[in-house]
Amino acid sequence: MIRLIKKILHVILRLSPGNKVRVKILKLLGANIEGELYIAQNFFILDAGRTDYLTIEKNVGIGPNVTILIHSDPYPSKLSNLYPRSWKKVHIGENVWIGACSTILGGITIGNNSIIAAGSVITKDVPPFTVVAGVPAKVVKDLSNHEAFKN
Repeated sequence: MIRLIKKILHVILRLSPGNKVRVKILKLLGANIEGELYIAQNFFILDAGRTDYLTIEKNVGIGPNVTILIHSDPYPSKLSNLYPRSWKKVHIGENVWIGACSTILGGITIGNNSIIAAGSVITKDVPPFTVVAGVPAKVVKDLSNHEAFKN
């Protein structure tokens, strides 16, 4: 019964018209939300019941159609003998902006004050104060000396 409820919550998370509802559902599912968060429509997490593997720090903006893959399982393919199912944590730091249609693979940490360009596929950790773009994503800009971060 709990699995069914979680599946329903995941559907509501994707389709809900309001950010506040999406954030509350994400918290109900067990994600570690540490501050203000904006989640646009059609946010999808493949987690196989381990939403607690997702941590999002404060002041994060997530664009529409973003996918986070915490769970991986090639079943029913025979490849499951080579690549057994796995769950890997995802950590999104403070002041991160994730552009529309981006995909974040499991085991990734996105550093504070970073930008993920729209349509990027994140296959490696993203250093703090960087802009990454592409498939797979690569660093395209260093933000560490930007005026916004000077005191």
